[in-house]
Amino acid sequence: MDSAGASFAQRARTILIFAAPKLLQFIFVIWATYTVTFLLIHFLPGDPVLAALSLKGGDATTTDPAALERLRVQYGLDGSLWTQYFRHLGGVLTGDFGTSISTGQPVATMIGRVLPHSAAIAGLALVIGILLAVVVTYLAFLTRSHWLRQTLLQIPPLGVAIPAFLTGLVLISVFAFGLGWFPSSGTRSPLSVVLPSITLALPVGAIFFQVFSSAVFEAANGAYVFTAVAKGLSPRRIFTRHVLRNSLLASITILGLQIGYLAGGTAVVETVFSRDGIGRMTVNAVLARDINVIQGVVIVVAIVYSLVNLIVDVCYGIIDPRIRPTLAAPKSPAGPEAPESSEPVRTTA
Repeated sequence: MDSAGASFAQRARTILIFAAPKLLQFIFVIWATYTVTFLLIHFLPGDPVLAALSLKGGDATTTDPAALERLRVQYGLDGSLWTQYFRHLGGVLTGDFGTSISTGQPVATMIGRVLPHSAAIAGLALVIGILLAVVVTYLAFLTRSHWLRQTLLQIPPLGVAIPAFLTGLVLISVFAFGLGWFPSSGTRSPLSVVLPSITLALPVGAIFFQVFSSAVFEAANGAYVFTAVAKGLSPRRIFTRHVLRNSLLASITILGLQIGYLAGGTAVVETVFSRDGIGRMTVNAVLARDINVIQGVVIVVAIVYSLVNLIVDVCYGIIDPRIRPTLAAPKSPAGPEAPESSEPVRTTA
């Protein structure tokens, strides 16, 4: 094998060593989530088919047993526990989450219809929350007034202290009913995502701010910052070229957790603003005890959460070379490759 082929094989091997455990962890989390959800749902007392019939207004006590059995077959609830477990697992692998007991529609179709609405407010909330956290931290970093800095650092935690439903009601009263700038409910208008996104952005941004600001001020005490100050660099340039990069690692950690929270934490906001979304659909499924919908939603949220954490782990390796094995092939077969520095990469002036 020539040197180019050996270099490619070496690079592929190191990438595989770095990525394989994370892919296995991704698969394990999905499987474990499915298993735990399946067991918890099926160990609940009562028959979900009878519960669905009762909620629909029927008399479950006089229903023909043969008709009940046909309904169980229709919804995949017939057979032993193991039979149902592997049947549903096979369906999950093929993207088939079964049929909703309360609506009779495929669960995958129901999730696919409402998921874009939840993704819209979650994505915009994440962007708004991060921008607010970065701007407030930047202003606190630049100011020389100790009083003003402490005031700025104490404002964002209010986003966690104030309940989301209260924030939503205030925004509806002021900007929907009072000023008439945005719709108060529904998903028909493109502007309908603004108020729910701001409601979600406040707690998300507050949590991100607490981690990000701590990392920024810890990085600001580093020796490389004193060197940059001695060179006469402006505070703005020090923040953007030195402090920000060294604050990313801890911030990416909490960012991944926040995306996972947004994937399943929209129920309150969607209920307050009367929006169709995955959170509101989950609440309705729990009330109707629609176990196929509940299980499908939990699995989808687990996939999103695991995928985000997989991306975060890969970003770790890109930002901090101490966490990954070297991905560079040896430059020369004559001697060993120089060891990678144990210090994080820092931008210099």
